[in-house]
Amino acid sequence: MRFLLRLVLVLAACLGGAHAQTGIDRIVAVVNNEVITYHELERRLDSALSQLRRQGTQLPPREVLERQMLERMVVDRVQLQLARETGLRIDDVQLDQALQRIAEGNRMTLAQFREALERDGIRFASFREEIRDEMLLTRLREREVDNRLVIGDAEVD
Repeated sequence: MRFLLRLVLVLAACLGGAHAQTGIDRIVAVVNNEVITYHELERRLDSALSQLRRQGTQLPPREVLERQMLERMVVDRVQLQLARETGLRIDDVQLDQALQRIAEGNRMTLAQFREALERDGIRFASFREEIRDEMLLTRLREREVDNRLVIGDAEVD
């Protein structure tokens, strides 16, 4: 897996740079049978940059942040593939409940929250799927930790 990750990152680095002049989307990484495009990477990078700016965080060089973001996207994609292959799913009811909690946490109705996202240039459908993926990753990580956790009888007492 580590070798695959390095191979993907080396491939992505070799492909880098040409996009800035052409304006054409291109593949920056292949994770098993799925691709990550430069457009996807840029969108995630722009989102992270705007969040860091809002927090007043000093920004690292763009190349460093871009490399880290691509690495994160590859790891997430591998984990999402594993989750799906092993039958983990987040149904629409669970997702709707999570979105409702997020809206309430922001002291808004779901409709108001949706409007706020759209005003910020975030498509609600995309946000919804990102939340589904985050929930799926959380569930996968919890399952993997639970499978490795061994508590002996002496520790229970």
